[in-house]
Amino acid sequence: MNEIGKPSQRTQTPPPPPPSSPSSILAHLDSGRLSRAVSALYSSRPPLPPSIYARLFALCISPSSLVPARKVEFHLLSTIPDPPTFLLNRAIEAYSRCGSITDARELFDEMPHRDGGTWNSMLASNSTSGRPDEALALFALMHEEGVRANEVTLACVLGCCASVRAHALARQVHGLLVKGGLASNVVLGSSLVDVYGKCLGIPDARRAFDDIPSPNAVSWNVLVRRNLEAGAPREPVVEFFRANTASDAPLLTFTFSSALVACADVGAIDEGRQIHGTAIKRDVKGDRAIATSLVEMYAKCSALGDARQIFERTPSRDVVLWISISGYASRGRVAEAEALFVEMPVAKSLITWNAMLSGYVCASRHDRALDFAFEMLRAVTEVDHVSLRLILNACAGLACFEIGEQVHAFVYRHGYDSNRSVNNALLDLYGKCGALQSAESWFFAMGCQGDRVSWNSLISGFARHSEVKRCSMCS
Repeated sequence: MNEIGKPSQRTQTPPPPPPSSPSSILAHLDSGRLSRAVSALYSSRPPLPPSIYARLFALCISPSSLVPARKVEFHLLSTIPDPPTFLLNRAIEAYSRCGSITDARELFDEMPHRDGGTWNSMLASNSTSGRPDEALALFALMHEEGVRANEVTLACVLGCCASVRAHALARQVHGLLVKGGLASNVVLGSSLVDVYGKCLGIPDARRAFDDIPSPNAVSWNVLVRRNLEAGAPREPVVEFFRANTASDAPLLTFTFSSALVACADVGAIDEGRQIHGTAIKRDVKGDRAIATSLVEMYAKCSALGDARQIFERTPSRDVVLWISISGYASRGRVAEAEALFVEMPVAKSLITWNAMLSGYVCASRHDRALDFAFEMLRAVTEVDHVSLRLILNACAGLACFEIGEQVHAFVYRHGYDSNRSVNNALLDLYGKCGALQSAESWFFAMGCQGDRVSWNSLISGFARHSEVKRCSMCS
């Protein structure tokens, strides 16, 4: 029996566990066990090496890591009165990855000392969180406080300028690049070309491109793409291949494809053939994206024999087939389009069926398109929004209201009424069939999905049936 006043062994308080060591924290981190690593952190004996905190912050990579990130920051500030700035920078980055820009900004505002890395971390946090305006405001504050921007800063700022189309600010950043001797930096120079191109400042983009002593494939890729978007594709395409055909510089697949699209847009078949030759020389002619672009370029330039040859040499033909068949049929060569379709294997994919259906619609063979659609429905297990849009186009071409209504019912039952292209095809159908009340009701049912095509379809329907007053109400 125990003596009075002395606790029994059962009621004795167990001794506290031994404090965790840095090695035990690292072991949890190496195994990806963030919560256990944070628990071990709180049972450790300070001070701990800064690398431990850096590793802990690095493992905070998603919203589920937000609470651990806060705990690590609290422990850091509680045990080290004046923590190294680089660790607080890592904390800002961790909060950004966890999706809490509020925590990141609060820490940023409370920091007694901020270096260039601090500003870069906060800029990147705003940029990656989809807040380019806040990032640019922060950059202005950084400039006011006399903090020097480096390559990382300027790359981030240029990305934000591109997001909000800040052409004037991009020019100011360009001035900083020139002043700092960074305009020749291929990465920053390419970013500058990109932002000018997105702002439709093509002359500025060209000047920025010319400042790059040795533009790489990415630089050319950006120049070609932005010129395409601005509607002035031919000049950079020609210069691109003059500059690169004779060299061994690596060229991106997208650059080839973009250049071919540019040639197709302006009917530049001679330049297109040069690009084709370069693709053969670089042994990339078999790439599916390039093959598709080649077929499209030759088809749009009416060189259908060349388009056919490319098609026949392409192993995976589904996407290429769409362009080939549409190219033949839209130029009145329906027989050749049908021959391509027949040559395909018996187990044709939906893309293949849609391609032929598109060919008939492009050739205004709407009666044949509807007959073919019924064949297609017997052969495939399901259709998609492309199939439905094409069938509705065929119905509209024939003013076939009854079949169109059946397709509309199918659209509603299977949830395609949220697809804008299908909705616009229905509007066009009702307008051409004179079902103006149905067209108007469907237009307003579309709500925010309506676009310029929707308005044009509605107005065209009213105009076709001499509803002048209704037309004026829409304008």
